[in-house]
Amino acid sequence: MTLLDRMSHGWKAWALLFLITFAAAAPGVVMIPALDRDESRFAQASKQMLEEGDFILIRYQDELRNKKPVGIHWLQAASTAAFTGPEAKAIWTHRVPSWLGAAFATLACFWAGIPLIGRRASFLGAALLGATILLTTEAHIAKTDALLACLTTLALGGLARLYSETGTPRAMAVIVWAALGAAFLVKGPVALMVAGFAAAGVWLWDKRRTGEGGRWWRPLLWLPGPALFLLIVLPWFIAVEIFSGGTFLAGAVGEDLSDKVGGASEGHGGPPGYHLLASLVMFFPAILLLIPAIMASLRSLRGETLTALGHGTDGLRFLLAWAVPTWLFFEILPTKLVHYVLPAYPALALLCGYAAVQMMDGMKMPRARGLGMVLFAAGAILLLTVSFPGVTSYVMDGESRRFASVSREQVQEAWLAYREFPLWFWAAGFALAGLALVESARARTGAAITLAVCASLAIGWHVRGVMLPSQAWLHPTETARAALEDVCGVPGEADLCNVPVPARVLALGYSEPSYVMTLGTQNLHSPKAPQTLPTDPAAYPVVYLLNFESRGEPAMTDIAAALRAEAISLGACLTEGESHYALNYSNGRPVHFRAWRFDWGSCP
Repeated sequence: MTLLDRMSHGWKAWALLFLITFAAAAPGVVMIPALDRDESRFAQASKQMLEEGDFILIRYQDELRNKKPVGIHWLQAASTAAFTGPEAKAIWTHRVPSWLGAAFATLACFWAGIPLIGRRASFLGAALLGATILLTTEAHIAKTDALLACLTTLALGGLARLYSETGTPRAMAVIVWAALGAAFLVKGPVALMVAGFAAAGVWLWDKRRTGEGGRWWRPLLWLPGPALFLLIVLPWFIAVEIFSGGTFLAGAVGEDLSDKVGGASEGHGGPPGYHLLASLVMFFPAILLLIPAIMASLRSLRGETLTALGHGTDGLRFLLAWAVPTWLFFEILPTKLVHYVLPAYPALALLCGYAAVQMMDGMKMPRARGLGMVLFAAGAILLLTVSFPGVTSYVMDGESRRFASVSREQVQEAWLAYREFPLWFWAAGFALAGLALVESARARTGAAITLAVCASLAIGWHVRGVMLPSQAWLHPTETARAALEDVCGVPGEADLCNVPVPARVLALGYSEPSYVMTLGTQNLHSPKAPQTLPTDPAAYPVVYLLNFESRGEPAMTDIAAALRAEAISLGACLTEGESHYALNYSNGRPVHFRAWRFDWGSCP
């Protein structure tokens, strides 16, 4: 028995695969601040469920958020309640469902592949999937996509067992319907679509090849399966339509979904081949074997297979029917975001695992191997380049020129501390990627995959645990918090100050969801934040967060002058904080924050 045989059997295979994804994402879960905009919107809506005790309607502050179903919000709320409580403002508790979802997606990939391509190939494919940049990135973002990948892969694994006639048919049908129901409650019909593509694709392929599509899908008609799907999905959808006055489906389908299908929603468009180009980085390190996977699949379908699959080439046809239509659909879709194709990644990774076993067993593909090495090297170079201090400093210098309210030199001086960060994991990633290429060139496929996975882990730890947390200039809400701390202006942090803290912050010129999520639901921002001081002494202290790079009307300098004059007329004390600078990556604009604190009467 080979080392691969030993590693792919027993509990250790499942434990190792789980740990690959879980460990890869861990630094990002706990160290990266709340991201804008989708993550913070999801987390804020989940936090409000705990605060208000309403687990039917999805709200962002005082507005209904009629976009995605409730599944992820329930899980985020449960995670936050278990680890902290409704008053907590930390983002990491909301990331736990995505973190676990991504790790279980890796296990589901392994489980799905075993009846299709065998245990050895499935183990390698799942390991490659578990280390991909896209899956491990979604694992530390508190939204739907990592969990969707898990549930979709679980459903496809059940379909794979029905198709390959392994397992108890009715049990597999129940798993398929349960996974699809849960996935529908997380992100609507996406998993149904992917499963439909795979089932219809392989049925039509078999029909054309043999004249009969087969009867493998009939257990799905067993009544308890569809009934379970409806039992999972319908209660909340009926309830939310009732309590929202019929506005949820109108917003989720009539606006959110139709906008994505009808055009480039929110400006997220891209040319044909967008996802293919992005896979150079997003599918890293599995990109090393993508070209060999294509070639090995084609050879096997032509009858040139060296390693028996146990079910002929049925497994390959199923994986191709899973991956190709899903990928093409999202390439055609006008709205393009890199994570849209994640449901196709498990099938592609399993094809890569199949190619690896074929090459380990003697299949010669020198050109495909060489092209895979070129793609892997390009992906590694891109990842290592963008995470090198010299490159971040270059970008920093360019962004510092865009400030209109302050000189470039002042911004660069404030950002000086962010120009350098440790390179231990960067160097390890560089070395491991290089060794992976060496081993691949020597046709030592198992060693190359091991080193490639380790390279992805090291680069990911560098980016998520070192680079991004150290670049405070890229985290505008954290910069806003630093500005508020200058004047003891962070709500709920009275123990850190010797003066009263405000009940809420009034932000002018800044309204990112992370501001609401991490500083508190009660905080206001433009256009709802008042621009005049209250006359009631009990309303003080009043704290404003001013963004002097705001492009709104009237100009922030005019608003500030009016507030200053009003404070003088009321006899209020004004305490001005220092300037803090950042880049708001959500809209690509610079921010220049200053916190102003007003106290009634004399200064404390």
